[in-house]
Amino acid sequence: MGNVRTILDTTGNALKNIGDVAFYLLHPGMIFQALWNYTVLYSFWVCMLVAIISLMLYGFGFKKCAKYAPTSIALYSLIRVLSKVI
Repeated sequence: MGNVRTILDTTGNALKNIGDVAFYLLHPGMIFQALWNYTVLYSFWVCMLVAIISLMLYGFGFKKCAKYAPTSIALYSLIRVLSKVI
């Protein structure tokens, strides 16, 4: 009897997982929303790291890296604005 119970539990879990995949395939907006929330969550630290590294490289003499700090800050601002709209 226990063997049948484990088979039914395993089958039930597999069908639940298949249902979750089917839900996301039928609602692609949910995938976009999950990815966007992830982007908003980690955008501050990524953009801050890019800005700090570019300023350090500019200080070491790499003149082309000077444009990445304001670009990173502008990109972060754009992400935050869009996160309020979406």
